[in-house]
Amino acid sequence: MKSKDRVVIFGAAGKVGSLLVEYALADGYAVTAFVHRHHNLPSHPNLIIAKGDVYDKSEVQKALQDADVVLSALSSWGTPKKDVLSAAMATIVPTMKERGIDRIISLTGSEARASGDRLSIIHRLAHIGIGVVGGKVLRDGERHIKLLEQSGLDWTVVRSPIMRSGSSRRYTLSSNRPLPWGIINRQAVARAMVDQIDTPHRPKAVFIH
Repeated sequence: MKSKDRVVIFGAAGKVGSLLVEYALADGYAVTAFVHRHHNLPSHPNLIIAKGDVYDKSEVQKALQDADVVLSALSSWGTPKKDVLSAAMATIVPTMKERGIDRIISLTGSEARASGDRLSIIHRLAHIGIGVVGGKVLRDGERHIKLLEQSGLDWTVVRSPIMRSGSSRRYTLSSNRPLPWGIINRQAVARAMVDQIDTPHRPKAVFIH
């Protein structure tokens, strides 16, 4: 993908989303940042702010005008319905297909399952435990993966353990699920997602370490 192609970032006002905006602009992309309400994003000649609600199809569709690639750092934690990811994908995926937009990179938690996952006893137990305390959020992440699996798009889902702030952007992507108590810098997660825009070997549902 060439510089100045337009990247639409959903969840752009969040901790990871704001980093996605920063890194994509630094890499030379034009960015449309989709935000729900308030944001602290800096002004930039290559940045457009699109205020909207992912539950409003017309606002999502409008944000995707002129898009070349989509990044999603949406999260259902702290939301009333706990279905933000799957609700957004229900509009994003068909709109991308209608407009010939092929590439999408999304983020969810490391315990969200995808087709073909191999599960150890530890991860089976962790899945049950997270299902107790955050079952709706976990199922939302899994539903959004399923929508992408069925989409026919060129998609990647980065599945992340617990995130914290830090200075390191180093990361590794693999098919090995991190331990339930694993931690990674959100800077590394954002860097990985932006790197996946035009990586030559594009993984599907991948874990970050």
